Amino acid sequence: MNNRLIQKSISLLLLLVFGFSCKNDTDIVKITPDAGPSFLDIESEGYMVELSARPVDKGQTGTWKVYIGDNGSFEDIHNPTSKFYGEPGVTYQLIWEVTEGDQYKTDLITVSYKELKPSILTEIPQDTLFHNISTYLTAAAPKYGAAGSWTILEGEGGSIEMVNDSTAAFIGVKNSAYKVQWTLSFGNKIVSEELDFVTDELKAFAGDDQLDIITDLNSDEKKYYTLQAFLPAGATGSWTLLNGTNGEIYHNNLPHSLFKGDPDTEYELAWKVEIGNTVSADTVKLRFRGKWGVWVDERDNQEYRFVEINGLEWMADNYNYAEDPGNMSWYYGYGYRALIQDGHPLDDEEERKRYGRLYYLGAAMSRPPEGWRLPTAIELDDVIRLYGGELYAKEALKVGGESGLEINYPGYLSFSDPSDPAFRHIFKGQEKETLIMTSDINPNTGMGYVFVMNTSIPNVGFAVMNTNFNGMTVRYVREKQ
Repeated sequence: MNNRLIQKSISLLLLLVFGFSCKNDTDIVKITPDAGPSFLDIESEGYMVELSARPVDKGQTGTWKVYIGDNGSFEDIHNPTSKFYGEPGVTYQLIWEVTEGDQYKTDLITVSYKELKPSILTEIPQDTLFHNISTYLTAAAPKYGAAGSWTILEGEGGSIEMVNDSTAAFIGVKNSAYKVQWTLSFGNKIVSEELDFVTDELKAFAGDDQLDIITDLNSDEKKYYTLQAFLPAGATGSWTLLNGTNGEIYHNNLPHSLFKGDPDTEYELAWKVEIGNTVSADTVKLRFRGKWGVWVDERDNQEYRFVEINGLEWMADNYNYAEDPGNMSWYYGYGYRALIQDGHPLDDEEERKRYGRLYYLGAAMSRPPEGWRLPTAIELDDVIRLYGGELYAKEALKVGGESGLEINYPGYLSFSDPSDPAFRHIFKGQEKETLIMTSDINPNTGMGYVFVMNTSIPNVGFAVMNTNFNGMTVRYVREKQ
């Protein structure tokens, strides 16, 4: 063999050896898998993410695999942007493997989904259903394909309506303890939260009394109000108009029905609720402001009409609070060592409300209800002037008059009256005269101005007198609210 042939043989051998090695090195370098970004704490519909691996080169194959994590699946294991489905609360390690021939390389990403977190929103104060045997169970609604359900864990005789709804109705037996559970599930993941409570007896609630509903300034038109009853879970309800003319309930079975009525008319409505064989009823009073508003004395729950005149709110009913009865206030006809000169003693509650009590100066001046006070003589005089002056105002001030003050004739009590030989107290002037106390009275001497209105004379006005010797009517005023 000559040298040239030997050289060619060596060159061919070297080419075969080194050429093959270089080819394998080149192929390994070209396999560059890129699985894309990780996805952490994902919340999505169906607990799914769309993966973002880099597409493989020609002649290569990519494959998704779950390295760590249970119950994960791919829509297409060879699609670099395949959808991946997992379960809440699981962290997955996913491999994107790229192969060419018998060579392969891999890249790794992390996909994690947030946990299921059941949340019961129903709040039961002190764990007791006060005045009820049922309740609305409310939980945060399931999301992203999870399912929810209610279960009674403890307690007898209870039931749940719409158990698979996040808002369900629980109905139990009175005075019984229960434990309920709200469960969320997705795939193999199941988590729950519990709620304990005790039922009470069923008690209907028709809403709070509304005796001064202000709607508009026109007192001649019909008035409207949305009723505020409560309908217990699983119950049926019905309204009934008990008292008051021209009232109309638009939807008898709705707790928030619209109600229509006349101004200055007091209505009483009944709201009845039924759960199975258990029935309860409650009443509510309603009154629309027309000419008069209504104020309720919290000390004894008595109602007083008031009317707005000259920027002040004036009581349109005689004051009737029992301030130290027999010593500082009296009903007509009832007093120690007292005679009745006119009329009759007030035995009937309706008459007592209409005429009110007669008050001693000290009680009227120093113990008015909160926010109210005696009117000044000037304020009363301004009212008289507003309605025509002393000779003409009487028609407007009396019951049924334009002013709305509704001044009547309750009479008064004269202390140690000199017309009686024994100087006894005398009740005078019932249905004849009214004496209304003002704040313009000297508390030390008792001398001051008193508003006077009498059936026998047309004019109205003031008298200067010693009020220490008389029990008189009180009409308080207050600033416009």
